[in-house]
Amino acid sequence: MPTYQLKYFNIKGLVEPARWLFALAGQPYKDHRFQEGEWPSVKPTTPCGQAPILVVDGKQIAQSKAVFRYLAKQFGLVGETDMDQARGDMIVDYFEDFTGPLRVIRKEGDPPKKKELMAKFMATLPIYLGNLEKLLKENNDGDGFFVGEKVTWTDVVFVCNTEIHKRFLNPGYLADYPKLEALVQRVEALPAIAEWIKTRPVTEV
Repeated sequence: MPTYQLKYFNIKGLVEPARWLFALAGQPYKDHRFQEGEWPSVKPTTPCGQAPILVVDGKQIAQSKAVFRYLAKQFGLVGETDMDQARGDMIVDYFEDFTGPLRVIRKEGDPPKKKELMAKFMATLPIYLGNLEKLLKENNDGDGFFVGEKVTWTDVVFVCNTEIHKRFLNPGYLADYPKLEALVQRVEALPAIAEWIKTRPVTEV
C-alpha cells in the first residue's frame, strides 16, 4: 500500500479538497503543514516551486487539480464511465473559470481596483452559478451528484470551495440555486466529511 504525504500551509486554501478525498477514502496520510519560515527552504525542492505537493512513496506531484485527480482515481472517486469522468473534469474546469478571478480579487491590494474587479465578478456570478445548477440538474434532476450515482471528486471540489466563498461573498450566495445548496448540505453530511470538518485544525481560511 502506498504512503501519502500532503504538504501545504496551515490553511484550507487550495489543498482542502485533497484532505476531504483522504477523509472519504478513509486513507491514512501525513498532513504536513509548513511551519513559519519553512517554505523558502522547501520551495526549491518542489517540481514547480509551488504548493500543494502530494508525495506518494517519495515521488512528488504538484498542481492542485493534478493532485485531486490522482487521489480520486486511486480512491475510486471518479465517474464510473468515460463520459462521466469527462463531464466531471469539464465541471471542475468550468468551476475554475469562476474561482480563478475570485482568487485574484482576494489578493488585490489596491482598494479602488479591488472594488472594480469585484463589481465585474458579481455581474458574472449568476451566469456561472446558473450554469452549474443546470449541469447538476442534468444528472438525476440535481437530486444526487454532478455525475453518476455517488459522490465524486467533482462534488468535493465544488462543495469544499463553498466554505471560502460563503465567507468572502456572503453566506447566502447560493440561495437562488436550490439544487447547488442542497448538494452542499448532502456532501457535508456524509459521515467522513462531517467528521473531518468537526475535528480538523481550526484555521481562518
